[in-house]
Amino acid sequence: MNNLALRIVTALIGVGAIIAATVLSPWAFAIVFALIMLLTLKEFYGLEKNSGNHPYEVWGLTFSLILYALMFCYFQLELSTKLFWLLPALFATVLIYPLQAIKKSHAINCTALSTFGVVYIAIPFSLLHSIGFLGGTYSYVLILGILFLQWANDTGAYFAGKTFGKRKLFERVSPNKTWEGSIGGFLLSLVIAYGFYELFGEIGLMEWLGLGAITAIFGTLGDLTESLFKRTLAIKDSGSILPGHGGFLDRFDGLLLSLPFTTAYLHLIL
Repeated sequence: MNNLALRIVTALIGVGAIIAATVLSPWAFAIVFALIMLLTLKEFYGLEKNSGNHPYEVWGLTFSLILYALMFCYFQLELSTKLFWLLPALFATVLIYPLQAIKKSHAINCTALSTFGVVYIAIPFSLLHSIGFLGGTYSYVLILGILFLQWANDTGAYFAGKTFGKRKLFERVSPNKTWEGSIGGFLLSLVIAYGFYELFGEIGLMEWLGLGAITAIFGTLGDLTESLFKRTLAIKDSGSILPGHGGFLDRFDGLLLSLPFTTAYLHLIL
């Protein structure tokens, strides 16, 4: 099976599972994305370990899961906001780790990398709940919309870049990405945004098109950001768990940067 066919098969299986869980129930959605978040974060910490750093993986995974669970339970179970005051104290426990770590010479670096993983990965995934419950009760439309917009941007950029790509977008960071590819991804995102408006409504046409534009722009920047991280660590893919796609970080890099912006956008306009 060639690489393109492998990419398609993997994408169909992964996308199908995510769509099914998102549509099935808020609990299924929360569990699937909790797993994705933890696997992505573990992958990120693994890359740092391979580069000679020593992030506090147990702390990062535990704190991220608590943050994610609190966000979900706040919306789904109407959890008291008082419990969120536990987060600053739990976050501060990372400062205790260097005291018991075997390697103490890089305490600041290890602490910084541990907390960066939470900011970079756990917070964006946790924001998905504020989108799913934007209307007060769970609705999968906007979540699926954002996911499809991101996938459309990735797909459009890939095929437009392969077909028309000539002008490098950011060569020193990602030599394979082109302006033509990014424009193709942007346009396909707008097409999908229009399709979601026609199929589901939920928000107005201009709001959908704005969501498509924001997702495409910041999704592309998120892809470039992860490419910069990989070049810094001198690696090609963040992992190999997804045949033809690399790792979880490779597949969700655009979403990690676009989610804070799409969340802000939706809460401001609705």
